[in-house]
Amino acid sequence: MPGFTCRVCPVSYQWIDQYSQLESVMEQLQNCSRLAVDTEFVRTNTYYSRPGLLQIAGPDQQVYLVDPTAFSAEQLQPLGQRLFAADSELLMHSAGEDLDIFLALWNQLPTRLFDTQIAASLVGYDRQMGLQRLLFEMIGVELSKEETRSDWLQRPLTAKQLHYAEADVKYLHQVADILREKLDRAGRMSWFEEECSQLVQKYLNKTPDDQLYLGFGGGWKLKPQQQAALRHLAQWREQTARDRNIPKTFIAKDANLYALVEKKPRNRGQLAELGFQGSQIRRYGDQLLVQLDAGLEAPVPEVLIPRPLTKAQQKDYKALREVVGGRAEALGVPADLLASKAQLVSYLKARFAGTIDQDSPFIGGWRATALQPWLDEYELPSNSSDANNNNQDNETDD
Repeated sequence: MPGFTCRVCPVSYQWIDQYSQLESVMEQLQNCSRLAVDTEFVRTNTYYSRPGLLQIAGPDQQVYLVDPTAFSAEQLQPLGQRLFAADSELLMHSAGEDLDIFLALWNQLPTRLFDTQIAASLVGYDRQMGLQRLLFEMIGVELSKEETRSDWLQRPLTAKQLHYAEADVKYLHQVADILREKLDRAGRMSWFEEECSQLVQKYLNKTPDDQLYLGFGGGWKLKPQQQAALRHLAQWREQTARDRNIPKTFIAKDANLYALVEKKPRNRGQLAELGFQGSQIRRYGDQLLVQLDAGLEAPVPEVLIPRPLTKAQQKDYKALREVVGGRAEALGVPADLLASKAQLVSYLKARFAGTIDQDSPFIGGWRATALQPWLDEYELPSNSSDANNNNQDNETDD
């Protein structure tokens, strides 16, 4: 930790809510190849996040706070073209939710992303390190967390909100330069670029609606036709929530849909017995029953919800987790960055089946050399015949 502490520097932002101002900003940014960017948004009673503020800073630490509510989609297009130009590198911290805002405003994502949270995790910092802590540990700047959950759609924004928003991008250039040097020194720039690219691809290629059922915990217990109904209901719920721009839980929670296909109610009264709220029954009860019937008549999915690991496989999983932990410690990276639980389970199942998981991150990229050889060479505690036993009595939820 640095031996000094400084407070955030005096205000140096420009508030942009007039088109003439936005045009001026575009002129000032046209030759900037690296831009620090952040967004503030509200997502409480809607499906889509509602953008409340766009923060942009050039290398000179001049911050522009752009009010997206003051401009039409057409007026914001030139800004999107500047942000996502092939020669633009966007400096961001924990960019995930911001990428959703970019898709909502411009239906585009950055071609070059420098995520300081990802960079930090590859050079010895925690996986989910917040910006406040990162700035303090790296450059001694102390930020407030008070405005994190405030109302970014209110106008005017408070002085505290504006100060908070400014600070979110003001120091990203400085921190990114330090992290870039650390990555170069560690020989991990290619690792970093791969991780940033995968993050962008994750938001470009979201789970299709007709595959959402595969993520239901405990869904493997359902019969194939019930899984067909679950797939149909999950897809209908997602599309309805999107069309009406409401949270999908306003229609039904996951547990509600599971109970629906398991118990097969025939009327509204039975929906109440399954835990549906009165507002859900009034607004969507009839539709839920209709969609349930349709789902029970739908074709059985070609891919059923995966069963959990058997008890024998659980032991193997824990053993492999120790292998991952050892490699992570040797590399100085978080274990869950090196291999997530889902990635390791997928690898384990493919290994027992004698197949290759083509989607495995261990096949290509930096993990192929940093981890996979240690996984492949490790002799599992159980043998394949025991681990491949799919007797339901030997299964356990993970």
